[in-house]
Amino acid sequence: MKESITHLHILCEDWKRELNFFAFEIPMLRKRLEEVVRRNTNKDILSQVEHFENKFKLMAGNTDELLHDVNLKNDALNAQALAKANYINVKMIESDQNLEDLMAITSKDFYDTKKSYYKFLSKVM
Repeated sequence: MKESITHLHILCEDWKRELNFFAFEIPMLRKRLEEVVRRNTNKDILSQVEHFENKFKLMAGNTDELLHDVNLKNDALNAQALAKANYINVKMIESDQNLEDLMAITSKDFYDTKKSYYKFLSKVM
């Protein structure tokens, strides 16, 4: 589907805000795991802690990579806006479906993981 440079730029800005939120939130979720480890020595609980620690590590890496990709896309859009200033609101650019799909998957994964993490915390704290 063709989109305007302005619309795609706004999407990129929204994605950047969401990814920055994830990048801010993940260390706080990890810190909470430290509290669980201090309070519990049960092997089953420690196994769950390790699961979430690994998951948060992967999520942090994916978030950083995706943020980098979104920034590259946004920079390209800004360059196009400078080159075609009269056309920034005309639907003339193909949307990046791959980036949209990655954002949807990343967002769903983050919120699903956070939900199961809070469920785990409610049982052990």
